[in-house]
Amino acid sequence: MKIKMIVYSYTHNTLHLIQEWAQRLNQHDVQIASIHAVDEDPNVKAITLSEKPSVDGQDHLVFATCVRGFALAPIMEAYLKQIPNLRGQKCTLVLTHYFPFDAWGGNQAMHQFKHLVEAKGGIVTATFIYSRSRKSKAQKESLLSHVPQA
Repeated sequence: MKIKMIVYSYTHNTLHLIQEWAQRLNQHDVQIASIHAVDEDPNVKAITLSEKPSVDGQDHLVFATCVRGFALAPIMEAYLKQIPNLRGQKCTLVLTHYFPFDAWGGNQAMHQFKHLVEAKGGIVTATFIYSRSRKSKAQKESLLSHVPQA
């Protein structure tokens, strides 16, 4: 199965988590691609993307990013809005944050994340919110042992 993991990771914590997960999926054709903006400052209002990975030709897409100000990271939001469509594409969504509870930004950001992907025609098959402050082994293992659907 061809899996593309598209990541925006300002501090690289989300990227490291996705790299660890990709290593566990070694029986699949897994590719990691990063999203970047011309200006990575999280407070910039006008976002111009410098790296926009393609979503074509994949069996499954994983979108991963962090929570920024109780919402989806603006650079991931800008990327999802510029994708032409995800018609029928199966997707897994991963959010990371440092809050001790998902209700402190994670749930709202995931709702926004899911809405953007589904508005483009994507089919969300799984969602994960990982809190780095709790460092829950069960929470992390749930993500790392998940095998995306074709």
